[in-house]
Amino acid sequence: MRASLLARVGSVAAAAVIAVTGAMATAGAAGAATAPVRRLSTHLSIVKLSEVRGNRRVEAIAGALSSHRIPLRDKVVYLDRRTATGGWVVVGKEVTHRFGAVVFPVPAKVAR
Repeated sequence: MRASLLARVGSVAAAAVIAVTGAMATAGAAGAATAPVRRLSTHLSIVKLSEVRGNRRVEAIAGALSSHRIPLRDKVVYLDRRTATGGWVVVGKEVTHRFGAVVFPVPAKVAR
């Protein structure tokens, strides 16, 4: 296979650029890991859903998680409940769907 001198020099230069930028990207990522992470404010709107199916009532707590009106997908949302002593306990954990929606089914004995 024949290649011109200009093509060989170009490929060597390209390899050098890739090697240099790869090392720089690694150094940049290592430096960024020590910087504090900026957290965005979030908004969780919730609503209690109730539906009658046959002769029984099905209830759920639904919501939508967003940040600056942009839906957040694949984020974990915890459902907490206040105890009699005033503390909080986690009673549910769900992951938001494609449009930031999350649904927690409520058992019948808790809904009353």
